[in-house]
Amino acid sequence: MLAPLAAVLLFLAAIVSAFWYLRLEEMDREQEAVRRDVEYAQQRLRLRLLERQEQLMRLARDTSNKEVDADDFVGRAETGVTQYPELQALAWIDERRRIRAAYAGPSVSPQHQRSAGELIRGETEATFSLVRDVQQPVYVQPGGAKEPVPLLQLHVPLAEQARFGGVILAEYSVDSLLRYGVPAEVSAKYAVSLLDAKGRVLAGQSLPPRGTASHLLAWAGPQANEFEVPVSPVGNGLVLRAQAYRTSLGLVGSGLFWLVGTLSAMTAWMLIGNWRHTRRRMQAQQALIAETNFRRAMENSMLTGMRALDLQGRITYVNPAFCQM
Repeated sequence: MLAPLAAVLLFLAAIVSAFWYLRLEEMDREQEAVRRDVEYAQQRLRLRLLERQEQLMRLARDTSNKEVDADDFVGRAETGVTQYPELQALAWIDERRRIRAAYAGPSVSPQHQRSAGELIRGETEATFSLVRDVQQPVYVQPGGAKEPVPLLQLHVPLAEQARFGGVILAEYSVDSLLRYGVPAEVSAKYAVSLLDAKGRVLAGQSLPPRGTASHLLAWAGPQANEFEVPVSPVGNGLVLRAQAYRTSLGLVGSGLFWLVGTLSAMTAWMLIGNWRHTRRRMQAQQALIAETNFRRAMENSMLTGMRALDLQGRITYVNPAFCQM
């Protein structure tokens, strides 16, 4: 009697396992797609930053060779800021941390514009010393997330006859880097954001964390597929993250899963009901057999002969006493 019920339960377990396996396969494909798109966007950002870095290194080389004076620097800085929207400001700082020339783009709002003196005060001694020691371009993020508008600074050293001659300071808008550096097809598919080293969002949008109820059903629902990668040549100070929008309801929200589960539950319920009904019938049949055996035993022990006839006079039953007579 339990074999049909066991078969239904095994069928339900097989269906759940199949759904779970297919969901895992789908999640793996989604995760792979997110990783591929994020790496592609990171390459685009990397190439954009490297192009600006190469241009600034050429400007630094011309400045070190005395081929560019303060007026020429301002003109070339204005051309670069106008041509590249992520570039907000350029400054020429000598080895004594004095501003020789500076230019800020017109798109920068007045409350976010900073004077040359503020640029100097924003420079830490550690960063300036690091650029002087390594003689290589260095990316820093001033103030972290405390800045009104998150910025990214690039320090390109000036070398005058094999000695340190200052830096070319370039300020990038992190929001513009995200807007113009990340391909539009990636931004349309994912919630893309740029993070600092501490995981704080500098630009872009981030999906809110899922609630407790969703975590309780995490085995059946889709996880927030996301992937993050550091943006080179900046390093871990600037991280690109993409989170996939929730497009499917997963195992719990699948109508086919609920249909199969409901039908299996109904079948199991009917089998259990049939089993209980059959059990009650068997109990009643056993009681009837016991009662019949008891009455027959009493009848067989009688000494009086008995016979039963139908309406046509045919004998239909006799007891053992009648047979003995």
